[in-house]
Amino acid sequence: MGGPHPSDCGKWDSLFPRAADYAQQRSFPDDIVCCGDRSVLVPYTDPGVPLAKAIRQGVEEFQQGHGVLPRVILLQNHGLIAIGGTAGAVEATTRMAEKSAKIFLGAASLGGPVFLPPDQVRRISGRPDELYRQKALKLA
Repeated sequence: MGGPHPSDCGKWDSLFPRAADYAQQRSFPDDIVCCGDRSVLVPYTDPGVPLAKAIRQGVEEFQQGHGVLPRVILLQNHGLIAIGGTAGAVEATTRMAEKSAKIFLGAASLGGPVFLPPDQVRRISGRPDELYRQKALKLA
């Protein structure tokens, strides 16, 4: 697990009303492969124990609903946590979250991103070639 502060993910503070869109939807296959089909979104909470409890609650709810740990946790006004089995997996997830944030922010400035339909996200996340890519990147 890593808690880097990628430059573009910090910009969520100014677009937080749209952060829910980003957390629950995906725009391109690489984002699905590296960051999962959705992320946990934790509203602003004071640092320390209150934030730790909010993160735990968000992760537990995600795990109960999806049967897996999230790869990305977005924290309003705090940043991003990437989860992976290795340092390389955390780095790959962080880099893709940063790329996705750049794309999202650019699209938002032009009227809004166009997300993949949920059935396509599910299809892509279960494709054998994409599962192979996850293993090759040591994400799965």
